[in-house]
Amino acid sequence: MKNYWSNIRGFLVFSLIFILVFMADALLVYVYYSYVNKFVEEQPDNVKADAGIVFFGDYTSKGNSLGPDSKNRAKQAITLYNKGLINAIVCVGGYDISKWKGKTHLMKRFLVNQGIPAQRILHDSLSYNTNTNWEEACKIMKRNHFDTVIAISSPMHVFRISKLVRSDTVFYSAYSHHPDGIGDYWQIFKDVHHEFMSQFLSFALKDRVRNRIVRIYRTLWFELDKVL
Repeated sequence: MKNYWSNIRGFLVFSLIFILVFMADALLVYVYYSYVNKFVEEQPDNVKADAGIVFFGDYTSKGNSLGPDSKNRAKQAITLYNKGLINAIVCVGGYDISKWKGKTHLMKRFLVNQGIPAQRILHDSLSYNTNTNWEEACKIMKRNHFDTVIAISSPMHVFRISKLVRSDTVFYSAYSHHPDGIGDYWQIFKDVHHEFMSQFLSFALKDRVRNRIVRIYRTLWFELDKVL
């Protein structure tokens, strides 16, 4: 009997600690998410630039069309183009590996189907994470003499990009996101932790090492996905 109550007490203590840790984590997520939204809202609405840099997000399970996040990023670029705020659109995130093959071509196809002239769309075929996205974007900017650009992505991603770039000639734009239901809040919870991990790796590892790890991880994940 004594062991029984001891086990119950241990379980209750563990449960309390778990709940407190979860609540602290949820509070941290809320604070970070609010800070990101504040950053996005403070960005100027009508700033003009030579081009918009669209960072690729997701794709469908078959890998042959854009996922909802990528579509929202593309639509934001379309809005800026139609308003006359950018003269060209640069799609980055084109790492070429089977299912991911032609990710930026998918983005370009979507943009063209939405009425953007094909000659106004540029893309890379080498980048596979935020750092390499920006490296390839800079090469395209230099070749095309783009002095000012608008980085376009999801709210949390564009906030991280701003910490990577830190330039007076780069502006930032993100699509609006309003959570609707438990699924959206759970996705925000996961996205914030992804951002935490990405920022930790950026702080802890050199660019070359981090990029190498990301490439190996994504290649292994793709091979595992084929097996399963």
